[in-house]
Amino acid sequence: MPGRPTMNPYTRHIFICTGSYCDPQGLTEALYARLPRLLGALGHYENPRRVKRGTAACLGVCSGGPLVVVYPEGIWYHHVDESVLERIVREHLEQNRPVEEYIFHRLG
Repeated sequence: MPGRPTMNPYTRHIFICTGSYCDPQGLTEALYARLPRLLGALGHYENPRRVKRGTAACLGVCSGGPLVVVYPEGIWYHHVDESVLERIVREHLEQNRPVEEYIFHRLG
């Protein structure tokens, strides 16, 4: 059996839904492509405060998109455009202050 992979430390994982109901205008590809630049040092593999990023073909909500969810908090954002994504990175991921007016669900 091959050896187990290793994972560098990270603190959060941000997902963008790419489903056609959440993203009827095709905005998520550009949002996802912008994330590395917005994250800056938070996106670096060696950073112990790293924020991983990913896409999901369906997050199971199917309206109000583009949708973004941040784990481990389980904070779900609706109608995310470039300016909202910038705020999520700056306020939530960098300053630990979720962007309240765009939250529609919290885990737990």
